[in-house]
Amino acid sequence: MAKRSRKVHPIVTALRRVCAALATTGRFIRRHLPLPRRIPIEVVLADQVRRRALKREVARTVRSLQRILGELLPGDVVVVVQQAIPAEQELAGCCQLAQRPDQRRFALIRLALQVDGRRLSTDEVLATLAEQCVGLAMKEAPGVEHRVPVRLQPGERRTSFPPDPLRPLRDVSHDEPEPPAA
Repeated sequence: MAKRSRKVHPIVTALRRVCAALATTGRFIRRHLPLPRRIPIEVVLADQVRRRALKREVARTVRSLQRILGELLPGDVVVVVQQAIPAEQELAGCCQLAQRPDQRRFALIRLALQVDGRRLSTDEVLATLAEQCVGLAMKEAPGVEHRVPVRLQPGERRTSFPPDPLRPLRDVSHDEPEPPAA
């Protein structure tokens, strides 16, 4: 029985070399270029569906803010989303800054899901996150701890909208003239 030849086509050999060169170049770039650092995010919720959705939105917002603020954010930032932030007055969010013994700064951003018994919408939580990140970027941290509180006024907020421009100006069914009596 004849043995099969194990010759590899020259095009396959050339493609393997190109792929190996691309992989080496990719590893070099990843190792030597500053890539955006991932900020750890922890959402403390029992409802798994809501936890995943909220974590996805917070992560997307954090990445956008990282692109905008760049190196203004400290090297280490952690985001914790929790039901409420206990304080003398309930906060929608706060940021705690500190320095490690090696003089590196780190920040803990805490976001609340509920303030004064009122559940915050996702937009309000993300607005609080943006406010904390901007405050963190603008603040110098010479001391041990700083807080940038965000307080929401309790109570119902109603947005009044202008009248609907497509509504009929008058109700036609009531304005018809009555037929003359015979």
